[in-house]
Amino acid sequence: MTDRIWLKVLSVLLGIFAWIYVNLVVPPQVRRSLIAEVEYRNAPELLQIAPARPQVTVQVEGNRRDFILSGASKLQVTVDLYNLRPGRAQLPVRVTSSPGLSVVSVTPPQVQVEAVPVLKKKFDVMLEVQGQPADGYLADEPRVTPEKVVLVGPESLINRVTSCQVEVNLDQVKNSISEQRLVKVYLESGITSDEIEVTPNKVSVDVTVKQGFPTKIVPLAKPVFINKLPEGKKLDGFRVFPEEILISGPTRQLNQIRDISFKPIDLSKIEKSGSVVLKLELPGDKIQLVGSDTVFVELFLADIKIVRHYSGLPFELKKSDKQHASVSVSSYSIDIEGFLSDVDKVGAAQLKMILDVKKMKPGSYPVNLTAPTGLPEKVSVIKISPESLNIQISELDDSPAVNKIENADIEPVASASDDLKN
Repeated sequence: MTDRIWLKVLSVLLGIFAWIYVNLVVPPQVRRSLIAEVEYRNAPELLQIAPARPQVTVQVEGNRRDFILSGASKLQVTVDLYNLRPGRAQLPVRVTSSPGLSVVSVTPPQVQVEAVPVLKKKFDVMLEVQGQPADGYLADEPRVTPEKVVLVGPESLINRVTSCQVEVNLDQVKNSISEQRLVKVYLESGITSDEIEVTPNKVSVDVTVKQGFPTKIVPLAKPVFINKLPEGKKLDGFRVFPEEILISGPTRQLNQIRDISFKPIDLSKIEKSGSVVLKLELPGDKIQLVGSDTVFVELFLADIKIVRHYSGLPFELKKSDKQHASVSVSSYSIDIEGFLSDVDKVGAAQLKMILDVKKMKPGSYPVNLTAPTGLPEKVSVIKISPESLNIQISELDDSPAVNKIENADIEPVASASDDLKN
């Protein structure tokens, strides 16, 4: 049994020795056909070469030992483009073989190349961000490295390039992103072109994702006013400050918010121009105001003229001791107009209507009522009612010097007569 094992081992050793002797010591000559890719050398910088990687068939001769020892780098197939000019050209193929191997033939011995002038231009890399992180997470501004790429291609195509973009999808992400992304070149028509070479064709995209809510700048709504301003005032304008505020909250809620409102402003409590602090009405419990919560509206008030009505005003008659006089009406009313500060100065003295008949003879006299002379300069009379009256005068033996028609319950209003002296 032991002898048989040794015989088997000896047979294997003899076989290996015979293979080595035949292939390495006295190897036979063999001829092989190899397909090799052509390498361009001395390519002009601003010319694009087509085809990009032509192939040729090279027939090589040598012994088996040389083929084995040459490994993968048996051949170097090159085409020299040093003197190449724009257009088409037939250029010879040069083949260099490993030691011990000889080139028998090259098919084809020449390659036809076409040189097209190209343009080299730098472009910024733009990020196309899609989607939003999951609720409760924030994504910082994505960073791209490098920020620029170089495009090389036919001038007619380079001039039509609109952007170089990298897409990054943040939909429902919770973790930071750091990966290589392919740069896409878009032309005016919105399509890409394989004829444009991009260097580098991939860039690094880094996005930091962390817990938190996104923010949004929203404008403040126009104020809502209720009630009326005090007498003699009008709202001449307003300005909300700041005009925009920064809020934070869940993305879906933020997307639905167009502006932020606040409680109505009660004008009846405003007496002069100034600032009023606003109380914001944030929609929902999760929407928060970022930064200062001081928001106010500056109100600009202007004075306006008012009309004030006085009614039931009595007349005062001035007559002699021997006169008796009667008036066709017992009282009058008047409407005056002016600014509040001037109208408030009008009192009983300014509204006194005196009818002096001392120099009048007995008879009946019509009298037109006009504005009292005691009114302030900036106060004007709008209406007096009645516009005229009649005074009846007769002689008496004994009569009081002055007879007054009074109404103590009516606030006096100014009036005047065309024919009488006040």
